[in-house]
Amino acid sequence: MNGRPPVEAYLSEVAAALPGPARARSDIIAELRSGLLDATDAYHAAGHPPAEAAAAAAAEFGDPRQVAVAFRPELAARQARRTALTLISTGPLVGLLWAAAATSSHIAIHRAPPWQWHGMPPATPVAMPLFGALVVTFMGAALLTVAATGSLTRWLPASPRTAPAAAAIAGLAAAAADLAVFILLASKLASTPAALAPAPVFAAATTSLARLTLARRAARLCLTARAALRTLVAY
Repeated sequence: MNGRPPVEAYLSEVAAALPGPARARSDIIAELRSGLLDATDAYHAAGHPPAEAAAAAAAEFGDPRQVAVAFRPELAARQARRTALTLISTGPLVGLLWAAAATSSHIAIHRAPPWQWHGMPPATPVAMPLFGALVVTFMGAALLTVAATGSLTRWLPASPRTAPAAAAIAGLAAAAADLAVFILLASKLASTPAALAPAPVFAAATTSLARLTLARRAARLCLTARAALRTLVAY
């Protein structure tokens, strides 16, 4: 139908105002396209010319910016949940790689505070408590995000901005925890570099650096999604 290009223009305006994951945006645009085309076909069947039918369908759906704003809470929740689940799933892998690197580097892990382990770097008394606090913060924020975006929402009243804020905290805490590990690595390199096992340390450091980059980017996207929800009051 010749009336369909105006529909695509309408959808382009909606898409331009939608933040969030690309796949979630695509799903929303596909859903809107289906509804708009059905409405256009209905108006055309009622006797409207194609162009008028497309315009009437777009008018029925409303201002594209308002439509985009209406979907922002859903997109923010999806972004937050995706961030939290990704970070939670990568945590065990990063931890196992660093544990393997420590064991290969002859660091004796036993039932005692980490700063009492044989072979630990000089920065351990400062970096390890910081690391522990960051892990606790990360897990609490990530679990809150999952709870605020899942089936528990019926019992957990929360603002639409809660989940992206919690996910951003989880991402920043995860990134900071990786930085704390790199502080330990730098301290070990400065004191006894020959004790480090190159291959396991390289694998752990590469994975941790990738997770740090991912966590920072995800936190920034969640903060952007949270900020976008402020515009809800403007409409």
